[in-house]
Amino acid sequence: MRCVFLHFLLTMAALGALRAQPALTLEAATDRGVYYAETRASAYIQAKVLAAGGPAAAGGGVRNIAFVLDRSGSMAGERMQALRQAVSAALASLEASDVVSLVLFGSEVETLLPAQRRDQIGAVDDLLARIEPAGGAALYDALNQGAAQLRRYASSCALNHLVLVTDGPATKGPREHDDFARLAELFAREGFSLSTFGLGDDFGEDLLADLARIGNGRFRYLPDGAKLGEVLQSELAPLRQPVAREVVLRLEFGHNAREVESAGWEPAAIEDRVVTFRFPVLFAGQAVDVLAGGKFEPRRDSTEIATVTLQWKDTATGQSHEVARKLSAYFESDTWVVRKSVNAGVMRAAVGAMISEGMQKAIEQLDKGDFRRALRALRKARENAHAMNYDLEDAQIAEQIRQLEAYLAEVQARGLNQLDRKILRSGLFNQFESPTKEPTAE
Repeated sequence: MRCVFLHFLLTMAALGALRAQPALTLEAATDRGVYYAETRASAYIQAKVLAAGGPAAAGGGVRNIAFVLDRSGSMAGERMQALRQAVSAALASLEASDVVSLVLFGSEVETLLPAQRRDQIGAVDDLLARIEPAGGAALYDALNQGAAQLRRYASSCALNHLVLVTDGPATKGPREHDDFARLAELFAREGFSLSTFGLGDDFGEDLLADLARIGNGRFRYLPDGAKLGEVLQSELAPLRQPVAREVVLRLEFGHNAREVESAGWEPAAIEDRVVTFRFPVLFAGQAVDVLAGGKFEPRRDSTEIATVTLQWKDTATGQSHEVARKLSAYFESDTWVVRKSVNAGVMRAAVGAMISEGMQKAIEQLDKGDFRRALRALRKARENAHAMNYDLEDAQIAEQIRQLEAYLAEVQARGLNQLDRKILRSGLFNQFESPTKEPTAE
């Protein structure tokens, strides 16, 4: 009896400890601990937010998924067949309690499957066989209809997620980029996430990438439909439960900082020396990794680099939380000391951001039709990455550089073209790889 009572006490203590654990944890670090005192220093800050739990912890959550699928005339043939097979496989991967809806768009929008539990759906393949390609693309209205289906079962305990698959631009209804951006922001405020998948050569990669970026989702470029089923299943695999909402991550650089900027996929607002990232909701097991940089005038002592502050509301209790980390660094004239103070993890992120910046500049030159300058931007990114790895000689950074060099070797042999714009735009979000391999979804 005593052992049973002791076990009960230990169990209750463990449960109390779990409850005491914050929903979010914050880590922050600079790219090095010591900067060179003789010249203006460039400092990078990496902030990481990790939501508690994982797939096991999120087991009580429900996926509420709305597929918004292009059935315009350009989807005829192999693309439509690939779409039917991919959606069938994706639906088969869902749990019985998950909720799913199918919204189709051509010139008109049709709800093929109103939101309902997966185990209530009849013959899926017979349903999908009814999809026939025709007409233009009322994309804006289709996204609105997909969101309307999500709202039928939306809750703070569910993963409310839109999945858009399209092969072209909007041709009916609102078509301006800003209209779509405002729509994605509205969805984000409701706690809806949005991922976008572009097929072929004709869709607008900037629009799809920005929709996914604002929607806290993924953007993926697929040359054809061959791997669509695989990537849709990987999109649905995580069963994530919301654990925090109204998340604000703020990096406030010290008074000595100049030319403050953000880097990477997550959108940020910058005001003077403050970089602010906002996330409507974070899910169990989700990790957020942001990067910002600034320049500091040389000094002979230590200085405050930045204060990193994380604020959020607990999804279950509504309670507000705040944690903060102060970052400082030293200035030295001894180059050996400076070289040995490198933080490998932050430097890897900084190199990745530098390569992405080079890719963005290449895109801008491609838009002007200047392929030579586009190639020059990629070469410059490679040179900068090599310089940043000089002190560290890190194998992971060397691999990033190798992938960029492999791409450079290919485009130098065949020349850049407009298709490279989609490859580069996708690479800004996905891990960059040579286009001889399809960019990964991770």
